Amino acid sequence: MSKAYEIFDAAFLKPRAPRSDEYRRGVIDVLRFRLGGENTAIWKNQYKLGTAPADAYFAGCDEGHRLASDYLEQVAACAAAR
Repeated sequence: MSKAYEIFDAAFLKPRAPRSDEYRRGVIDVLRFRLGGENTAIWKNQYKLGTAPADAYFAGCDEGHRLASDYLEQVAACAAAR
């Protein structure tokens, strides 16, 4: 399993407020892009701008960026501590 999916599972397999499929897609797209270098369908107008699904997707992207940044900061801190 890739690190992107490990982080995604850690975020969504614990009790939390439910999120839409579009939101979850935004999270995993960003994690895969930032941590795995995969250029998936991210930001390719999957959803019509100005609609609720697009808003949910981009909100999920925001969480994906936060989760990726948190992980990368942890990695850097561990490397600096060595």
